[in-house]
Amino acid sequence: MTIFRKTAVLAASASTLAMMAGTAMAGTVTWWSPNFHAPRATELVAQFEAEHPDIDIVIEETTSDGLPQRVITALQSGSAPDIIDVQHGWIAGYAQNGLVMPLDDIINDPDDFIPAALDYVRWEGETYGLPFRAEGLAVIYNRGHFEAAGLDPDSPPQTWSELVEAATALTGDGQYGFAITGGGEVGNTIFRSLPFIWMNGGSIISEDGTEATVNQPQAVEAVKFYTDMLVEHGVSPSSTLENDGTANRRLFIAEAVSMYQAGQFDIASIEQENPDIDLGVMEMPHPEGANTSAILGGWSFIVPTDANNPEEAKIFIEWMAQPENMGVYTDTFPARESAMDMERFQDPQLAPYRDVLPFTQPVPTHPAWVQITQAYFDGIQRILIGQQDAQAAMDDAALDIQDLLDQY
Repeated sequence: MTIFRKTAVLAASASTLAMMAGTAMAGTVTWWSPNFHAPRATELVAQFEAEHPDIDIVIEETTSDGLPQRVITALQSGSAPDIIDVQHGWIAGYAQNGLVMPLDDIINDPDDFIPAALDYVRWEGETYGLPFRAEGLAVIYNRGHFEAAGLDPDSPPQTWSELVEAATALTGDGQYGFAITGGGEVGNTIFRSLPFIWMNGGSIISEDGTEATVNQPQAVEAVKFYTDMLVEHGVSPSSTLENDGTANRRLFIAEAVSMYQAGQFDIASIEQENPDIDLGVMEMPHPEGANTSAILGGWSFIVPTDANNPEEAKIFIEWMAQPENMGVYTDTFPARESAMDMERFQDPQLAPYRDVLPFTQPVPTHPAWVQITQAYFDGIQRILIGQQDAQAAMDDAALDIQDLLDQY
């Protein structure tokens, strides 16, 4: 029998949660699933329970607001459910602290998974999450603006130089060609600027996490290219310092911006709020002779170390990981290549989002990554306000980052 309830449990005290967890019935799996997956979760659970009548799934709907803290509180207090849907990037920290179980025994055909997704959820040779959802940013553009500027909307820019040329042609009379982010929550700018560094052969820190590399030539060149959209070329709005991804979407809907980086989930909002926009999508342009890149986003299943019914939880997760079930559950792209063969993923408009997935990467799993990205972001802002050039800003960022790395 499927039980579905809102996450009033998430607002309960740790002691209350612990009592509830301690009284969980054998054969009953409690699953924290995001509210945006709710209809699909209910459908799949009904199907699973029909095939596995000895296992009941209790769905508890979560919301994104405050979820990271709620999850860590539940994991640390021993009051977590049997399964939690979390973002890939959270899992390494859980694994480092012994809060989640390895799931290698239920990951069948690992070669079918997007490599970056499995890289995200591995720690010291073991796999602590099972990825089911994958996404990377692409560029959404206004095809009507392209035509008005004499550009071919069927041949959007593919290289950095072509991007600057197109953005310049699209800028004028209060309209901006390519909006970058330079404000809001730090992650907004990281997700949009770090891939420029990667596709140029650079990095923020070395692979072994011992050296700050953000001031090396490949990284500085990419940072300059990104920030020059405002500083040198003036093709990004003057509000760039305050703008996050949501602000850029609003500017695009208002037709004040012709191109911006976004996930595929922005498409529905744009089409609903301004159906007159003839919308196009392209992969993020790259340096000549290089590949595009993006940070991999998405979600995975985890089983807490203190789960009451871990074996039943793993049976359910393994079932959910079957391509036909994973393809139903996710609202972006599934983390398995074979699941992408489903008809719902064949929309030509979504092709750039699918095509970028093989070129996605996870962010480093360094314990100080949050502070490292803050130092990098502060440097980006110093460039955007004209306080420093790219080299000087990244030199200062590298000093701060090296201080953080030296603590480990």
